[in-house]
Amino acid sequence: MENSKGPLAVIIKFFKYNLRLALVLIFFAALISFALFGNKGILQRMKLESEKETLESQLQSEIKRSSELQKEVNELKSSDKKIEKIAREKYGMTKEGEKIQRIVIDSTK
Repeated sequence: MENSKGPLAVIIKFFKYNLRLALVLIFFAALISFALFGNKGILQRMKLESEKETLESQLQSEIKRSSELQKEVNELKSSDKKIEKIAREKYGMTKEGEKIQRIVIDSTK
């Protein structure tokens, strides 16, 4: 009859009689773990690639925004009508002699 000492005994017996194979397996297990989880491993590279894509997307949106703002600056430098429009809309400015009427809506009724 076979003596059942448990799974630990089987593992110890395997290592005792197959030492070279066990060392090779341990070496490859360590190599694979470093390749996956190390500082320059596959998982770290995937994370950095994802971060790079996000940053490139943000950069493209900022370049587009900068271009739009530069276009607006050029329009403001060359057009008095554009300046007048912004002064009226954003700052509530009026021409001399104009009157502004404010409509107040009573929301309690």
